[in-house]
Amino acid sequence: MSNIFIGNGLKVKFAHIIYNELMKREFVSLCDILLIYYNRNKEYYDKVSYSKEPGYGELKKAFPEVVRAINSVCPNSIIDNGKTGKGAAKKYIGTIDDPLADERKAVVQKTIEDYVIFCKDTAGLVPPSWFSSFFENTQLLLDTNKQKIEGNNFIRSSLEQNLTNIELLPILHRAITDKQVLRISYQSFGQDSLEIVFHPQFLKEYNGRWFVLGEANRAPYHAYNIPLDRIKGEMAVLDNIEYIPPEKGFYQNHFNNIVGVTHERDAQEEIVIIRTKTEYQHGLILTKPFHHSQKETLPYGEYNGQYYGEISLLIEPNRELRGKILAYGQYVEVVKPESLRSQIKDIVENLYIQYQ
Repeated sequence: MSNIFIGNGLKVKFAHIIYNELMKREFVSLCDILLIYYNRNKEYYDKVSYSKEPGYGELKKAFPEVVRAINSVCPNSIIDNGKTGKGAAKKYIGTIDDPLADERKAVVQKTIEDYVIFCKDTAGLVPPSWFSSFFENTQLLLDTNKQKIEGNNFIRSSLEQNLTNIELLPILHRAITDKQVLRISYQSFGQDSLEIVFHPQFLKEYNGRWFVLGEANRAPYHAYNIPLDRIKGEMAVLDNIEYIPPEKGFYQNHFNNIVGVTHERDAQEEIVIIRTKTEYQHGLILTKPFHHSQKETLPYGEYNGQYYGEISLLIEPNRELRGKILAYGQYVEVVKPESLRSQIKDIVENLYIQYQ
């Protein structure tokens, strides 16, 4: 059985509260947990339906999991009060005062002790909102902020992570781990706003921009790609829709033969040959590969009176690959395929006209 206390999602938060309340050896209901989590008065659910609360679906999943975990250590230690509906409650009567102590201790060791030093020093790499979300109200966050103010960080990224909607990263991460279906509104550049039902499955960063991919109720349906900076307004959790998980290993294969995140229509995997024009650029590309399939097919040297080197890629050409090639300017040349060479040529010719 997996550790029900590991993670940062809503179900895990409920699991901690449920366990704490059960260990008081009093009857505990779903209403009791919601009252604690949302800090409501005892009479609140006399007038309001507790099943309409955000996260109610996750609470219904968490409660039986906590009960099963306790019973696996201390069998037959949970009793019912015999009621149904809102009044249904459970009570712990076991002989062990803290049956899941080891599981809870393991969580603390995993999330704090093993990573505390590294997390403090990498605060300049991960987005501030991501770091703050996972270490909220901890001494670690206070120490890290003080260290940053005093200029004592010694790890830094060249990419600025204070991006539009970057604060959605931890929220989407929790939605994926908790298997939540979301209603998301977003607006692509120059287009009307769209609202979709979305099953978030994977987070991907490329070139300083974050994307969430998943199943959607509109084409292309699978691996639907949403840049975080295009999301508009609040995201809503849809508890009445069953979450669709990705097939095992799907996203590893999905990104295997491309640079970045884009599969272009009708693009096929093919061999790309890139010629380097200086020894420095050749060495730079060898140490900073375009793609994991990259191979050096010609070391830099003299060939028929010209100096160059060549690398090959087995890849599906897309706009991200074209962007990487163009970033090297006159120092690289696409030899093949002709289709990609022609695309780069057209871009360069348009640039020439633009700067005339």
